[in-house]
Amino acid sequence: MSGSIISVRNASVRLNDHTVLEDISFDLERPSILMVVGPNGSGKTTLLKLLLGILKPFKGTVEVLGLNPFEDGKKLRRLVGYVPQKDKISYETPLKVGEVVLMGTLLKKAFPRSISKEDIEAARKALAYMGMENLWRSFFNELSGGQQRRTLIARALASDPALLLLDEVFASLDFESQGNLLSLLRIFKENRKTVVIVEHELDPIIDLADKILVLNRKVCAYGDPWDVLSEERLKPVYPCLRSLEKEGRRILILGDKHA
Repeated sequence: MSGSIISVRNASVRLNDHTVLEDISFDLERPSILMVVGPNGSGKTTLLKLLLGILKPFKGTVEVLGLNPFEDGKKLRRLVGYVPQKDKISYETPLKVGEVVLMGTLLKKAFPRSISKEDIEAARKALAYMGMENLWRSFFNELSGGQQRRTLIARALASDPALLLLDEVFASLDFESQGNLLSLLRIFKENRKTVVIVEHELDPIIDLADKILVLNRKVCAYGDPWDVLSEERLKPVYPCLRSLEKEGRRILILGDKHA
C-alpha cells in the first residue's frame, strides 16, 4: 500500500488493440481536488474507468483509497461516487427521480439491501443541493437533459462518498446549478474528501483545483495549477490555446470542446 489517495504506476490501457493510455504515472497524496484536462480522445474517461476498476491495464499498477480496483472492486465502489458522461439507466423503466437517487446508496449496501429513513433524508438533501427537491416523485425519463444530469449528480452525492469522480458534468448544467455544485465541491474540500473532475475547459473549476493533470494518452503535465498552467507547457497539447483577460485575471482557453 502506497499511502496515497490515488497511486498510478506505469499503467497502460489498450482498447480494441489500440493503446489509449500509455505509461501513466502520478500520485495524489492527500485529499484534494484533481482536475484532468486533455484534447479529444486523450484518454480522460478511460482514466476514470481505470481508477474504478472498470478497465484493467495490460501493464502497470493502480491503487485507489488503499485498494486494488481490480481485486477489491466491490469494496472500492462502495466508497466512490461516479457520474459518467452517459449513464445506462433504462428509459423504458418508469423510475422516479427519488428512486434513481436512492439507487446509488442501495447498490453500495450489503445484502439484504434496504433503504433507511436516513438514506431518504440524504437523497432529498442531495437533490435540494442541485435545485431538484420538488421533483422527487417526477419520472426520470420525462426530465430535460440538464435535469437528468443533476439527478445523477445527486445520486453520486447522496451516499457521502470518500472519492467523487465527475466526467464532464459542468457543461450540461445551467449557471445556478454550476454554482450549487461548486459550493458542494468546496464542502467536500473542507471535509477532506477527494474529487477527480474531467473537463474540457478550465473554468469554472480551476479556482478549486489543487492539482491539474494534462493528459494526451500520456501524462503531459502534472502538478500545482501555477506550475502547470503556462502557455509554454500547454501549447504542445493545445495548439489553438488562447489567453484572455476576464474580471482582472488571465484565463486560458484550451480550445477543445470534446471529451
